[in-house]
Amino acid sequence: MGQCLSAIRPRLTPATVWRLSSARLTDSFEHITAIREQPDDDGPRLALANALTQRGDPRGEFIDMQCALVRYPDDVEVQDTLLARTSALLDEHEETWLEPLGLKPHEVEWSRGFVDTVTLTPRRLDQIGSLLARGAPVRTLVLRELGGNAARLEEAMQSPLLDVITALDLEGCDLRADAGEVFARATGLSRLRELHLRGNHLGFQGARELASAACLGGLTHLDLYDNGIGPGGMRGIVRSPHFAHLRELYVGSQSARGEQPDELIGDGGVHELARATHMTELKVLGVEWSDITFKGAQHLSAARHLTGLRKLSIQGNRVWQSGARVLVERMPRLEELNIRSNELGVTGMRVVASALNRLTSLDMSDNDAGAAKALLGATQLTGLRKLRLAFSALDDGATRVIANLPHLSGLTTLDLHGNAIGPGGARVLVNAPPMAHLTWLDLSGNPLGSAGAEALATATCLDLLSTLRLAGTSLDARGVRTLLTGAHFQRLTELVLGSNPLGDEGAAALAEASHLSRLHTLELQEAGLGETGLKALAEAPHLSGLATLLLHDNPLTEAALRALGTATWSPSIQELGLGCAWLRERPEQGQALLAQLTLAMPGVLLNEYAWRPRSRVRPSGRKRRAR
Repeated sequence: MGQCLSAIRPRLTPATVWRLSSARLTDSFEHITAIREQPDDDGPRLALANALTQRGDPRGEFIDMQCALVRYPDDVEVQDTLLARTSALLDEHEETWLEPLGLKPHEVEWSRGFVDTVTLTPRRLDQIGSLLARGAPVRTLVLRELGGNAARLEEAMQSPLLDVITALDLEGCDLRADAGEVFARATGLSRLRELHLRGNHLGFQGARELASAACLGGLTHLDLYDNGIGPGGMRGIVRSPHFAHLRELYVGSQSARGEQPDELIGDGGVHELARATHMTELKVLGVEWSDITFKGAQHLSAARHLTGLRKLSIQGNRVWQSGARVLVERMPRLEELNIRSNELGVTGMRVVASALNRLTSLDMSDNDAGAAKALLGATQLTGLRKLRLAFSALDDGATRVIANLPHLSGLTTLDLHGNAIGPGGARVLVNAPPMAHLTWLDLSGNPLGSAGAEALATATCLDLLSTLRLAGTSLDARGVRTLLTGAHFQRLTELVLGSNPLGDEGAAALAEASHLSRLHTLELQEAGLGETGLKALAEAPHLSGLATLLLHDNPLTEAALRALGTATWSPSIQELGLGCAWLRERPEQGQALLAQLTLAMPGVLLNEYAWRPRSRVRPSGRKRRAR
């Protein structure tokens, strides 16, 4: 292990302990207040941990270990050790620690030793909101089951918890324009800094009402993605004096949702943002699939207050080569750029790749062929860590060029799915020294076959890989068995093999691959798995830590589904996708069977087609217990 646990435990000097103790951290409310007032400082947390440990309380060790998790994010071995210990402590003590707060394990996410995020219904919020406001330094409230009811939202916002949280998540609650009116009438929310309204239906009227909400004057992060606010709603948002301190703004759309033109912000909405010269603190902007053209790109580039943007996502628009040029010339401080699906062509991609020297993340996917040529001369991109070139018509020759570019030797994430990379290109890629730092690799949708699996299994530059995505790569049972002979895959935490003809033999190979003990995400949709294969996976001891298992569209039988009840991973699973013909064709029997499995899988919630997490699955994919 890179560092022993004794080395990573924080050192509290006597002077530090005295200073923190002098703050009179003597009772629970004072502890929580001190932590809440210093949210980014581990001092109050560690002072409490030290006191608890001295009197033999295991909560002290838990706080200590979780704080260390944040301090050492890149040391895989330290992380694994800490995660194992914190998970063990939660298994033994979580219900006891949550009981005074009235919380249930599936409602919480822990961070740095305390409940950080709670996912509640309005009824549960009413029951325990007051307890949480005094008893835990909760920063994020995820409110669910509003059913589009603005009155229910308004009632929930009367909870004392709303006066102490810093982030409110209302994503996908089917809220309409009247929800904006609720915020306009609201008082309190003085600590709120982040408001997530993604995937609702506020429309331009709801956005304008939201813009008049004085209670939102402290916001630094506003997410209105996929709300159909249109240029009128955008005008209200950017002209509002209450949003003058925004640092992050998301107003894009989903390409699949099919909004009407007046629901997209378009060039008119971008023009309004360009005129909002008071928004000088804005650093992150998301305007995906918003019907923005070269004209809109010109508006953005001409706005002096936007030249300091650090992150821009303009995916799915039509800025073309000329729009890309004006953007990158006037935004030299960009560190992350998503300009996917903008019809750039090789010239436009070359302009983007060569003009920016601070990039750490670049997505040029789906911009026609020529990405390799564009990157060839971009020798200043030595700081690039994430590169996405999906659907870019890359063949083996282009892959060879990219793999051997010395200025890309810092890459940790590489997305090449949906190209024409064969076994030869894959072999060059995974043995190229510049690729030696990859931790995340997506080759899905490429014709790799068994020969490609062999290339991956014998790779010399994938020792750090934690995520491997190979969906739809023509892997059969022989191919996956060959793939899993790679001892360097022992660090994998996420493996995606869906849409491949693996069959039960392929599942058996996974069940025998004991070196995959770190896996927490396994995707096997449409892989031809039957009863034998699922039983083998259910009995595999090294898969006991799985948090996500997706098995949609496999020929699962009743016997196969019943095997889930005794699976080694049933206590830890948080997302289990089971959409299959047997469940759809026998809804009553299916509901009864899945209800029987509920007791064995406390971390997931049943719906009509599949198991879903009771609380949000983290972006990192880690188990809820392992934050």
